[in-house]
Amino acid sequence: MKTLIIFRHGKAESYDAKPNDYDRELAGRGRLNAGEMGKFILKKYGKPGLVLASSARRTLQTATLAAEETEYPITEIKTDENLYLASERRIMKIIRSLPDDCDSCLLVGHNPGLTDLINQLNVRLDNLPTGSAVCFNFNTGKWSEISADNSQFQWLQLAREL
Repeated sequence: MKTLIIFRHGKAESYDAKPNDYDRELAGRGRLNAGEMGKFILKKYGKPGLVLASSARRTLQTATLAAEETEYPITEIKTDENLYLASERRIMKIIRSLPDDCDSCLLVGHNPGLTDLINQLNVRLDNLPTGSAVCFNFNTGKWSEISADNSQFQWLQLAREL
């Protein structure tokens, strides 16, 4: 079985503060939500086998704060620049290339790709809010085989409800 936790980065500072979207940092609320979501993930699931994040500053900050709370070593966080504003197809391609010896992944990324991915996995969601996460299990031992057909929705946790 494979477990995927899809986590949208926390609330970021405004475009006025940093006009370059890639370099925008987390706002205070985003930092708080990232840590709280990490605590929730540890309690609900445990330590993830892999933390994978977009290389954008706000997603890496979100991943780092959450990883600290899940007891995942921050030096082992993997980043992928191809996750930055990636489409659902690109995200799925990256997930399907994960090593099979890893049974769980905390994926930190961006909308609209994350919401589109969640919808492709048969959970209807208009928008995954910032700092929120969704968890799926997949009835397969290979990441390359994950699909809507073998997905099982586990939970949705909104940041505002932490």
